[in-house]
Amino acid sequence: MNGLVRRMRKGRIPSALQEWTSIAAMFILTATFVVLVFALTDRDTGTLLRVAAIIFAVAFWGILYVFQLIYRRRFVYFADQICTNLDSLIQNEGVQDFSLEEETLASKVQMKLNQLYDVTNAATQESGEQKQAVQRIVSDISHQLKTPIANIKMYADTVTNPQVPEEKRLFFLDGLQNQVEKLDFLIQVLTKISRLENGQIVLKAERQALYPTLAQALSGITISAEKKRIAVNVVCDETLELCHDTKWTAEALFNLLENAVKYTPEGGRVSVTAEQWEMYTKIEIADTGIGVSETHINDIFKRFYREPKVHSTPGIGVGLYLAREIIGKEQGYIKVASREGEGSVFSVFLPNQAG
Repeated sequence: MNGLVRRMRKGRIPSALQEWTSIAAMFILTATFVVLVFALTDRDTGTLLRVAAIIFAVAFWGILYVFQLIYRRRFVYFADQICTNLDSLIQNEGVQDFSLEEETLASKVQMKLNQLYDVTNAATQESGEQKQAVQRIVSDISHQLKTPIANIKMYADTVTNPQVPEEKRLFFLDGLQNQVEKLDFLIQVLTKISRLENGQIVLKAERQALYPTLAQALSGITISAEKKRIAVNVVCDETLELCHDTKWTAEALFNLLENAVKYTPEGGRVSVTAEQWEMYTKIEIADTGIGVSETHINDIFKRFYREPKVHSTPGIGVGLYLAREIIGKEQGYIKVASREGEGSVFSVFLPNQAG
């Protein structure tokens, strides 16, 4: 009996229930046997009925007591397991095994607790990743704002100095205006990135001609290309159509073209080729620029990333990041091939059909 109770406390409820049921059945069989003996040895029907009634009453209440004891212990065990698992969940230690030998209410609750743990654990991890992402963004923004703000402060201190000659004052005022424009551009870019990442900007991809979109992107680099005597060659069928958002696709292509012109020496070449395949259209932008070193090829699409060798060239390192974000939202992708000192080829792939 003591062994049975110990097994019940450890949670082996089904086997304990089976043993108690066996004991109750044996008790009833014994009582039945006693009644039969009385029936064979005593002709007094009244006495026989009284003895039988007493035996069956004792058996009935005994069985009720046994089952009440079993289910009371079972309920206590079940409640203890729930509390233990809730404590484990609070401490992020996972759900402990109920160690049940058959599917019961407790095992079903355990399954739900496991699901709850998975959900809360995933939410915790996601929250941690979002926190790290916010910290990286704040760090990036602080780094980008630090230089123009420091320059603005320096120029402002200089132009307000009454001892500074008028000629130098005008020079520093011009520098101050340039830094303010750079700061304004940076804020606009950061706002654009934030709206794209948060889903506040919804791209309207429709099947339409690529040529006008490409012409819009090329118009932004015409002057800078002419200043550096860079030849820009374009091959694009005017009837070529694909699914894209004109405004945002033009911006993504402009960012790629701007980089091509910026990092191509004077007298170089930039070529743009559009080729339609069965599922996708490839827009290839190739240049004869400085190229990207193999060790940095996987970093160039990161936000605010710039190779050490181009730090002296104007820029903040968001053009490629924005281009990839925009193309990605149109269900497309960008591939890059580059050789340091020889040039780069950026290939944009956009779907021909929506969906």
